[in-house]
Amino acid sequence: MKKRILNAQLASIVARMRHGEMLFIADAGSGTTKKSLYPLSEDVEYLDLGVVTGSPSFQDVIETLVECGDFEGAIVTEDMLQHNLKDYHVVENLFDAKNIHVMHYIPEYYQMRDRCKAVIQTGDYGVHAQAILIAGYPSADIPMEWLKNGLKGESHE
Repeated sequence: MKKRILNAQLASIVARMRHGEMLFIADAGSGTTKKSLYPLSEDVEYLDLGVVTGSPSFQDVIETLVECGDFEGAIVTEDMLQHNLKDYHVVENLFDAKNIHVMHYIPEYYQMRDRCKAVIQTGDYGVHAQAILIAGYPSADIPMEWLKNGLKGESHE
């Protein structure tokens, strides 16, 4: 049976994603308040899907998003490769290796989080059980520099 998104806010976020926009899947430990170590930008939409410890899992959320939406790649941290190969393999099974970008965790990954359209927080307590999904169809590579900084001189309203 084909999956579909039942949460109205999540379905809306996925429907509004456009090519090159990003969606951050956060684990339960990712701080997002003004008092967090790296507070979430007020410009980023936030949705907490956590129900109980471990649910929904990173795997549940990423597999559903990729099946129901249009995502061409992912960005993960070096730390995921070192501390959470189980979830890295989930990402690897969803995207060709050439469409998975690996970057440094602090502060670069949090800076990327603040460029995302939305943060979806899971109930997953896995170490570095998080990824940034890049919206769009498989196409010419979007340079990481564009994803990090946007196109210089263009409005991003």
